[in-house]
Amino acid sequence: MKYTLLLFILVFSAFCPAESVVRAEKDAADFFKNPSAKRSLIKLLNSSPSDQWSENEDDIPSFNLDAEFGVLVTTGNTSTQMLKLALDSQHELEDWSNRYSIQVLQRNTKLNDEDLRDLETNRLQMSAQLDHKLRDPNKRFFVYAEYDDNQFLRVRDQYTAVVGWSQLAWKKAHTQFRYSVGPGYTRSEQGDTQLVTQEVIVRATANYDFDFDNDAKFRQTLSAEMGEVNKRARSKTSISAKIFERLAMRFSFEMALDENVSAQVDSFSTQTSISMVYQFF
Repeated sequence: MKYTLLLFILVFSAFCPAESVVRAEKDAADFFKNPSAKRSLIKLLNSSPSDQWSENEDDIPSFNLDAEFGVLVTTGNTSTQMLKLALDSQHELEDWSNRYSIQVLQRNTKLNDEDLRDLETNRLQMSAQLDHKLRDPNKRFFVYAEYDDNQFLRVRDQYTAVVGWSQLAWKKAHTQFRYSVGPGYTRSEQGDTQLVTQEVIVRATANYDFDFDNDAKFRQTLSAEMGEVNKRARSKTSISAKIFERLAMRFSFEMALDENVSAQVDSFSTQTSISMVYQFF
C-alpha cells in the first residue's frame, strides 16, 4: 500500500507543475478556513430534494397584512346598508408558518313603515392557524382555532379547535398548494332554539394560490368539517388585480353548506362581493 501511494505521488508530481500544486494547496486551506464556506458545503451535503423547492430562505422572516373593504347601499321602499371588512395576514418564520383572518359583515335595513322596526344583522368570524415546521419544512404540525358568530345563519358563538397534520405539497415561482387535516372539537348554539351542540369533528382544508405575471392573483380555499351533528363545507374563490402599488380590486365568490342551522334558515348560502384591498405589508 505504501509503495502504491508513493508511486501515485511521483506520477502526480511529474505531470503537475510545482506552482500548480502549491496554489491548489493554498486554495484548499483558504476554503476550510472560511466558516461560511464550510457551512454552505455542509448544508449542500445534508439537503434533501424537497429542500430545493421549499420556501426561499430570503423570504423568511416575512409578514403580509391585507385589508379588504366593501360597501353596498340601496334606497327606495327599504334603505339597506351592507358593510364588509376583512383582515388577512401571513407570517413566515424559520420554524413557523402562521395565518390569521378576521371578517366583519353588517347589514342595516331601515323600513319606511312606522309599525315595523329596523333590522340589523351581523357576523364576526376570526380564525388562526399555526403551522410548526418539522425537519422537512414542507411537513408541519398545526393548531387551528376559529370563532364564528353568524346572525345570517342564526348560529351563535361557534367555537372550533383542531390539531393535526399540514403539508406544503409544492411551491414554485407562481403557484403553491397546501393542505391540512386533523381531529378537533366544536361547540355552537342555534339562535332560535338556543340548542347547544358540542362534539368531536374531523376538519380538512386545501389552499391553492396562483400569481399571474401582470400582478393579478387567484386564490381557492376549500374546507370541510364532519361530525355526528355538525357538517359544514366552505368554498371561497377570489381573483384580485392591482390598481396601484398597494391597492387592488378583488372579486370573490363564497359558498357555504351548514347543516347545523335552524329549520327557518336554508343550509346552503352564497356570497358574491367586489371590494377594495389595501396591502399594508
